[in-house]
Amino acid sequence: MKLRDLLARRDAIRSDLRTILEKHDGSLPDDAQQRADDLQAEAERLNDLEKRIAALDDMDRRAGGRPITEPSSGSSSTEVRAFSDMSARLPENFDGMVWRAADGSRVPILEARHKLRDFIAVTHPASELGLGGFCRALRYGAKSDLERRVLAESSVGAGGAFVPSPLSAEVIDLLRPQVVSLRAGARIIPMTTQTLRFARNTADPTGAWRAENASVATSVPTFDNLTLSAQSWAVIVQASRELLEDAPNIDAALRNIFARSAAVALDAAILNGAGHGSHQPAGISGTSGIQVVSMGTNGAAIADWTPVLDAVGSLEAANANTVTALVMAPRTARVLYGLVDTLGQPLRRVDRIANVPMLVTTGMGVAETQGSASTASSILLGDFSEVYVGMRTELVISVLQELYAANGQVGFVLWLRADVAIARPAAMARVEGIIPA
Repeated sequence: MKLRDLLARRDAIRSDLRTILEKHDGSLPDDAQQRADDLQAEAERLNDLEKRIAALDDMDRRAGGRPITEPSSGSSSTEVRAFSDMSARLPENFDGMVWRAADGSRVPILEARHKLRDFIAVTHPASELGLGGFCRALRYGAKSDLERRVLAESSVGAGGAFVPSPLSAEVIDLLRPQVVSLRAGARIIPMTTQTLRFARNTADPTGAWRAENASVATSVPTFDNLTLSAQSWAVIVQASRELLEDAPNIDAALRNIFARSAAVALDAAILNGAGHGSHQPAGISGTSGIQVVSMGTNGAAIADWTPVLDAVGSLEAANANTVTALVMAPRTARVLYGLVDTLGQPLRRVDRIANVPMLVTTGMGVAETQGSASTASSILLGDFSEVYVGMRTELVISVLQELYAANGQVGFVLWLRADVAIARPAAMARVEGIIPA
């Protein structure tokens, strides 16, 4: 309810109460007394709501970020304080969700169409140096004023160096389109600390039909907390000293190598991560509460679209009608591509799922155990927008100075940290136990 609607309703209540009192001259019969009590109770609820609205407005004014003005222009923007270490600002015309943390900072929720790079509105010397130049400077030391400035801001130490914000954003933006789960609709929550806690709704309020003048049923939504705790992943990239020193395309090559490697690992973690006990994110498949359709005790080959439709039915029974994608292994996709009817004609998808994207990734394994079967696979489907991927906004690169020296090579270790949480598990489904035909 908007504030103006609240005030208008409260004025109407006061008018109704005044009319009741004037009509009965202060001595109210039972039905009029009940009506007056209901109106008074509603007025008190509106008063409480007005106070909450005022408190939120005050929080917006005090904690919405400070105005930042570019020296070269008169425009201003709002600082995203969850990105404060990145000097980030909310891009103009940003059309995604923005959460507000307990400390008042804004946390933007990124969908596939958004880019981290758009949040970094200031010019940074690292953009001129590039990732290849940054790695060269880490290996051989700063040899120019530009390299000295970049390294001075990168917290270089024994554990590695924080990759400057523009370069981190470029690598993350390169990997995101390659992560099938994100293309399916999963959303990124940028993290600037090791953990991030957010609320989720586990039960909606329940209303009730009522007689005229009867009390309105009271029901409140149920919430609990989800905590993202970034898990660590790393990859070693080896480059020859000659390539590092002389290749003009080393910058793009390193970014693409890092992005491709991280994308494959992140996709597998989002879909099938084993959980924090295995030092991985907890993936969708292992999350308690998702819908499950089994192909049988020992699995079975998929022969038509029935198991997928059964999974859609289980989602609809949970009032989770949105299916943004079907995600499966290449082996499973090949079988579905080749389905035919009794006349040998291609078996078309039924209308309910005809327009749902069918996405393929090696992140969906083909060595799952289903009873006696050890070569089973699964299909994941549902509303992937309920899947949140917390990702640390800074990357770390370490240099392995001596490990590959005998081969004339330099090793770089890229560290990436991320976690996964599902706001509403019932909105996701898994068809499990699909074995080769």
